[in-house]
Amino acid sequence: MRRLISILLCLLFAALVFGATTLGQRYPLGIMPTSFIKVENSSGTFYVVLVKGDSELIVFDSTFKPLTILDAVKNDGVNDILYKDGKLYCFGFFSGRLIVIDASGYPGRWKKIDEIPTSSRLITGVFLDGKLGMLSSESEFIVLDTSKREIVQRYKLPVMALSIIEDSKYFYVSLFYNYSVLNRSHETEKGLLVFDANGKLVNSMNIGKRPSYMLSYGSRLFLVSYVEEAIKVLSKEPLSEMKSIDLGRYPNHPTLQNGKIWIPITGEDRIVSIDPDTYLVNSYSLIGKGPIKVAVNGNRIYVLETITGTLEILDEKGNSVEIVKLDGYPVDIAFSGRDIAVLLQEDWKTGKNTGALMTLKTN
Repeated sequence: MRRLISILLCLLFAALVFGATTLGQRYPLGIMPTSFIKVENSSGTFYVVLVKGDSELIVFDSTFKPLTILDAVKNDGVNDILYKDGKLYCFGFFSGRLIVIDASGYPGRWKKIDEIPTSSRLITGVFLDGKLGMLSSESEFIVLDTSKREIVQRYKLPVMALSIIEDSKYFYVSLFYNYSVLNRSHETEKGLLVFDANGKLVNSMNIGKRPSYMLSYGSRLFLVSYVEEAIKVLSKEPLSEMKSIDLGRYPNHPTLQNGKIWIPITGEDRIVSIDPDTYLVNSYSLIGKGPIKVAVNGNRIYVLETITGTLEILDEKGNSVEIVKLDGYPVDIAFSGRDIAVLLQEDWKTGKNTGALMTLKTN
């Protein structure tokens, strides 16, 4: 409670207006805040921020005002969180436990309801057909039946995986950390693995150098190849490569928004959009440097830029219309009506190794 009071007392107000966006309040958060998780339940809409370095969950209301801090996972070293069916699933890196929090009501009543040991340092996971597929730092793919609290499958991967996604039938795991010291090769045989809901390996594919983030779209899979600076278009059945689209240096996380795939090209200070049906590619140059995330809201495109510590706003044609100075290292953004919140992993205003949440409002 004292931490929450401290946050409320330490608000830093900014009265500067940049174009159509007004800077609001700055909430200090702690070490390494990572991302927003949107929670919608019978009590309203809330936003949860995992502060990874402190292993705390901070809950905000729909206008991004802080409500409460959940420190029940303080000793678990939570690496990621997932929300599903009124529950928060917290992946414990230090403890190796999956912590389940009942988040079905008002945040003041949220509480820990289960701890499931796995004996592995958990990284992240996704649900498929009632099963939770998880990645661990021990280079494992683990399938957990959360209702029975039983591990269904534990599969040893050749190297540690970076990302996991699912569709209605399968888990897809990409093996990003596939560098061979012996032959200095970035290629690992079978760098993309496909598992069914019970964790049985049903398919695999050699997909080239450093396969990283993935996106499922109907009968196809879009997979970013980091070293090859491209996005691979794959047919799911049969599993095969259909097309490779050049992107540029250091392509980052793809997102599907407004019918297009958006990808920040971090090494070239631009973003691209891809029509997943026609493969038409549009590229938009930026004023700021180090784009890491793209978000589309209404008729505006929002780009978080890490080198300049800015939020760049583009119109629907891709023209830059506004730059907001954030004084920090932005990692995520959320929207709620006219309210916007940007998560800063490093808050440059304080000069400390802590993060902040910056609120803005569109006029």
